[in-house]
Amino acid sequence: MKSRQQAMEQEERKAREALNSEIQQLKYELRQTRAQLSRHSQENMMYKDEIRRAETQNEETRRRLEEKANELKGAQAFLKHANMLSGADVISLVDRLNSEVYQGAASMVDTLEFEGASRRMDDAAWKRATSATSKTIGGELTQALITQRGKDKEDYDPILLQYALQTCLIFCCFKICISWAPEEGNSQFLRSVYSEIQKKEDQVVAGRWRALTRAHIRETRNPEAETKQIIRELRAVLIVAGCSDEELSTEFEKDLLEITALAIRVQTAIGESITSMDLEPYILPPGRPFDAALMEEEGGSRAQGKKTVGCTGLGLAQLVNGDRTILVRAKVLLDSAL
Repeated sequence: MKSRQQAMEQEERKAREALNSEIQQLKYELRQTRAQLSRHSQENMMYKDEIRRAETQNEETRRRLEEKANELKGAQAFLKHANMLSGADVISLVDRLNSEVYQGAASMVDTLEFEGASRRMDDAAWKRATSATSKTIGGELTQALITQRGKDKEDYDPILLQYALQTCLIFCCFKICISWAPEEGNSQFLRSVYSEIQKKEDQVVAGRWRALTRAHIRETRNPEAETKQIIRELRAVLIVAGCSDEELSTEFEKDLLEITALAIRVQTAIGESITSMDLEPYILPPGRPFDAALMEEEGGSRAQGKKTVGCTGLGLAQLVNGDRTILVRAKVLLDSAL
């Protein structure tokens, strides 16, 4: 009986020892598993860090590629040298502008009434008018209008007024055509910057800079405001000539707005649409000897040796590498016409 109990106790002890041994083995395996999990977790963190670094590098690479693409796009804009218009297209625009100016001046003369010396005004208004016309049509033409102002209606010569109105309109259109910006100060600054760029860069680069700059400025132009300025200049001519001027803001404002729009089209064409060369509108100052290479007389004849009084038609010159070629000769009024 006793020996059986001892045998059972011995078996029970062996079972506990086996169980303890198994438990110890499981604990060891658990520690090993936890160690592996810890290593795997650390490896995963390392992989995640590498992935983040790779993503950061990829983002930086993408950003740099976008920057390079934008740089290339900008360079392509500067290096593209294809002209949007031909020289012949611009010549056609200038001819059309000159024709519209001629027709507009002729229409005004047919409508406006000559009042002569009976049109009275204060000294300040007269001084402002003559000061304005001295700039737009010149001193000789201004004096010719003053002289005619003192005559009777029977001796009134409408062709003289037409020449004066043409000259004034051409002067105003010329100012629009050569302008870079509506404000004269900004226009002069940009023109000087372009001149410096031309000295240091090829025409393809300078021309594209000009085109891009003027394209961005174009939206700031106000044709209505520029037309009102033209009306002010024309009104000064009519005051000096002794003619009525109320019709300028009623019957002729639409026609003058069309002339302004056409002048802006010329300005846009030479500033933005031609980059391989420079096209330059020009007028000629009073007192210059007649030169058939640069000008043609109003009426078609060639009077060599006489001097200019006013410019009734816009001229156009082409400039390439310092060489100047006349594409449209300016139309001038000579002193023999007065």
